[in-house]
Amino acid sequence: MNTPADKKERSALMKALSWCRVERHFLAAAMVLAVTAAGWGLAKRFLKWVMHKEPVPWPANVVIDDGFRLLNFPNKLGPYVLAADGELEGKLDGKPDGQTTLRPDVMESLKIGTALDKERIGERQSNWHMVRTYRDSRVTVPSAYKYWRLELYYYTGGLDTVPHVPERCLVAGGARLISVKTIRFSIPAARKPWDKPINFKVARYEVSDQRQMETRQYVQYYVFSLNGEPEDSWEKVRLALTNPFMRHCYFAKIQFAPLGEVTDPEEVRKSAEDFLNTILPSALQALPMPDYMQRLRKTKDTTR
Repeated sequence: MNTPADKKERSALMKALSWCRVERHFLAAAMVLAVTAAGWGLAKRFLKWVMHKEPVPWPANVVIDDGFRLLNFPNKLGPYVLAADGELEGKLDGKPDGQTTLRPDVMESLKIGTALDKERIGERQSNWHMVRTYRDSRVTVPSAYKYWRLELYYYTGGLDTVPHVPERCLVAGGARLISVKTIRFSIPAARKPWDKPINFKVARYEVSDQRQMETRQYVQYYVFSLNGEPEDSWEKVRLALTNPFMRHCYFAKIQFAPLGEVTDPEEVRKSAEDFLNTILPSALQALPMPDYMQRLRKTKDTTR
């Protein structure tokens, strides 16, 4: 029966549920504090549960080798072509210079190719990477923008806390960071929701040449795909990874840079936007988009 008491009880319940939805981050923090109060051992187990995410399979068209490297990315994208054998290193080894193989210690630091990755690669749920160098075939004279390095990293189902961003890695490698700013690029050829103006981070830094007694300035650009949505803040990506209400989660980092010294900020911006408009549509083909994430969540919910 729909008595006044029943209606009042239902109304109170709906208000409580609505408050929980709005204050879910507060509730998560409260849960952490509650578990911590119960004991550090329980807190660590709870935090591990919070950090754990169900792995997100990469798209069916993606081909990853046993070294956890993306294989089927195009060697030619518009005027940009993969650097040929001997083009960069000056010696022939039968492999394109533009296709980089990372050292085992670098792979370990990136947490790609772990034992967990080896278990999941057959189900298309492992971490993977791609590091390539492309030459702008339109450039026939020495130029800072003749060669471009493109990096793509995919992480899912783990506890990675997004430590590998240029402003950290460059300093660790001995460079001096000049600035980290947000820059907006328009990529109309990209698929939704990347076809609108997107914020990227640009890190400017300088490297000292002790022999020449001079310094040279360079730039690195990067952005994340967080469950298919563009995100330029690594802090927000990290926050999403600790959100207990987000069970399925992946993030990918798209990073690129001209290999030459940069002296004109506006010139490098125009060149970077041209490169990005050419390569980004193909890069996004390798990543799950928001519509896929929605279908994945619905499928998982119905099977529980």
